[in-house]
Amino acid sequence: MADVPIGSDSSTPMPSNSGVVTFLFTDIEGSTQLWERDAERMQAALARHDAIARDTVSRHHGTVVKTTGDGIHAAFDDPLDAVDAALQLQLTLGEQASATGLRLAVRCGIHAGVGERRDNDFYGRAINRAARVMSAAHGGQVLVSEAVATLVTDRLVAPVALRDLGMMRLRDLASAERLFQLTHPQLRADFPALRSLEGTPNNLPLQLTSFVGRERELGEVIARIPQCRLLMLTGPGGIGKTRLSLQAGADVMDAFPDGVYFVELAPVSDARMVPQAVASVLGVKEEAGHPVVEALTKYVNDRKLLLILDNCEHLVQACADLASALLRAGSGLHIVASSREALRIAGETTYSVPALSIPDAADCGAAAAVAEFESARLFVERAAAAQPAFRLTDDNSTGVAEICRRLDGIPLAIELAAACARTMTIARIAERLSDRFRLLSGGDRTALPRQQTLRALIDWSYDLLSEPERTLFRRLAVFAGGFTLDAVEAVAMGDEIDANVVLDLLGRLVEKALVAFDADKERYGLLETVRQYALDRLKEQEDESHARARHLAFYLDFAEKARVALVGAHQAQWFARLDAERENILSALSWCRDCEGGSALGLRLADAVKYYWVNRGLLELGLRVVLDALVRTEGGDTSVLRGRVLLAAGQFMSWLGRYGEAQRELEQSLAIARAADDLEMVAVVLQPLALAALGQGDREMARAHLEEALYLARQYADKRDLAAALNQAAQVDRIDGKTAIAGERYAEALAIAREIGDLAIVAVTLLNLAMLAVVDAAPERATLLLLEALVITEQMGDRLAGQSALDVCTGLAAMRGQFPMAARFHGMAEMQLQRSGMQRDPVDMDFLEPWVEDARRGDPKAFEAAVEAGRTLRYADCIAEATQWLSAS
Repeated sequence: MADVPIGSDSSTPMPSNSGVVTFLFTDIEGSTQLWERDAERMQAALARHDAIARDTVSRHHGTVVKTTGDGIHAAFDDPLDAVDAALQLQLTLGEQASATGLRLAVRCGIHAGVGERRDNDFYGRAINRAARVMSAAHGGQVLVSEAVATLVTDRLVAPVALRDLGMMRLRDLASAERLFQLTHPQLRADFPALRSLEGTPNNLPLQLTSFVGRERELGEVIARIPQCRLLMLTGPGGIGKTRLSLQAGADVMDAFPDGVYFVELAPVSDARMVPQAVASVLGVKEEAGHPVVEALTKYVNDRKLLLILDNCEHLVQACADLASALLRAGSGLHIVASSREALRIAGETTYSVPALSIPDAADCGAAAAVAEFESARLFVERAAAAQPAFRLTDDNSTGVAEICRRLDGIPLAIELAAACARTMTIARIAERLSDRFRLLSGGDRTALPRQQTLRALIDWSYDLLSEPERTLFRRLAVFAGGFTLDAVEAVAMGDEIDANVVLDLLGRLVEKALVAFDADKERYGLLETVRQYALDRLKEQEDESHARARHLAFYLDFAEKARVALVGAHQAQWFARLDAERENILSALSWCRDCEGGSALGLRLADAVKYYWVNRGLLELGLRVVLDALVRTEGGDTSVLRGRVLLAAGQFMSWLGRYGEAQRELEQSLAIARAADDLEMVAVVLQPLALAALGQGDREMARAHLEEALYLARQYADKRDLAAALNQAAQVDRIDGKTAIAGERYAEALAIAREIGDLAIVAVTLLNLAMLAVVDAAPERATLLLLEALVITEQMGDRLAGQSALDVCTGLAAMRGQFPMAARFHGMAEMQLQRSGMQRDPVDMDFLEPWVEDARRGDPKAFEAAVEAGRTLRYADCIAEATQWLSAS
């Protein structure tokens, strides 16, 4: 077999480009198991592998930079040489396997980019990218990046080719990469899905900057994660705990098939909300009458997942309590947490995240020497991003070394300083930094030195701002969980800040790395350390209450606009907007406890966001919000506003199955509505009051309430309330066996909902009609209704409607005699109910129970097994399976 060139066209040599290098990374898949199973043959096979790899790289004009575990890192001037070398390596190793009987599954990754060469090694993001391309591959597979594919595609000679695998999120958390697979008749063609971020359930966010340095720390953290149940990353603010935990989570995904999930606790100010924050990320809902911690412990019981809890320092006790409970509940759960102090619970292993390596006085000479240190590499990369012309040279290396040394290698501090390269020389940055440290040398002696240094740097950055920039920066501290430009313009205005200059000022803060900007979401945010600093400044130099009041006014206006939009044609978009602003709304609600007029403002805000909590299945949280608003109202308040919030409280209690409590709240609301002669409100309150009566077995009272509600709704209510009343009245008709009348009312409600474009009511009515179709033994009609309803629930993100759809699928499958499928759907629905806390109303129970009993009678043991199998599925998988089953019917 020819060594070179396997796939090249020698008539078109690659033009020389001294700035671009092609990197090849290889690794042996499953090498640990091979060593454990047959160490003697593995030792011999690895020796042959190393010899073949080095010889192949050399024959293809490359250089082996170093070995990496059981693989190699090689560099080539011509990307086609790298491709040929990878192909030759795979073919030769295949021949060797047939002779030795031990096949080494080698995976290869190739990427081209600018690499900084120092001594006999390379540094830079291109090298990291090449390693990540390799890590996405399987044994026997060769992957190349789009950069390489662009350079070699026209030069490949058949039968060598590249297969486009599409865009993938690599595990460096940077931007997605289009990957290609090298194909040849003698190579394996088909492989499982690539090991990308999409391969495992996760919510790890893409990062806008590269992961620099930390190779040793990353390796140590990755090694510790499977060895301990709770790994606590400790260190001062700005040391890089978050980024390290994110990258480690991406790298260990294969070990956690049930997912890797990141929970940002910085916006959470109330310790009681820590379990809710975790539950929101995992999609776990409260159970009626039980704390959300109980639902979380059930969720993790049989799952193998990694939970990353970030910024625990202000919630240490709450995080300790939750982590302890979860770790006891699920043996497959591992937690990586970050905080300035340990949680001090059983099973915890602490890892102190060190600063980046820094040059000492002896390393302040040549650029090559300074560039060996992680802090300098970080500064150079971030400075080049701020000022593209920036390069590390022998002339500025001393200044760079001094900056890194005086900042103690703290990543956040270095990034803030590097941002100044846009407008200042390195010498000037170093000079100002030195002056500032001397000024602050008499600070708090009890604080850690690095905390003093970080404070000094932010002080220094703050002092460099103009007065309008400082004012805006301080006022941004009132935001929680990010913010939009519109919000900044509304909250930060006043005094020397005019609305037409906010964007310019905000842009300057972004440039100076004090504010982060997510272009995809069009949202801004402050690092928590920076936000706390800004908040301290706000309290010192301004009246915090004014900024808080403007923040509350903005989000109250936003929520009241959302309230109108949530019952119209743009529901899905507004639910998504409320997702993004959830933390700001909760913060605004908290401020209502302390501000002037907060009682009425709190009632308005709680009333405005009611539908959001319902749609997202956050019933317990919604109830807490409205009860908190009610408890602050003055005794004897009989305003219609308070009546609406009492209505909300009663609705939440009814959905949670707390019918007696609901009745008490709703009767108060009804009394207020009747006293105010607000007949539209009377019509609305009577509907959940009927549900409360039905839940307590009083069908006659329920029917009386609904007949009056329907009459008033036709006379005084808007079309949405009329459609809701029709649905509720039809429910009682259905339980009374009056299916024809129920069908007529459902049909009228559906027509109204379609007319006004209210998808939420469309979905609910479709599901009610589907239940009737199942009862009428009309499976084709039920199937069509269910499919349309599922499309809407996915579009709306409405988990409660999705759970109800699973109940109807249970009945449909049982009606068809598909009892194992009915049991499986029932298990799915039961798990979703457990997570949300929602209780089925008596009408839905009347529909469901006979079908469940039919399915159970067929084979009780098989029924229970199928139910348990359904309970293990994630919500998204449940809906996908239901849709597939219905589509195949």
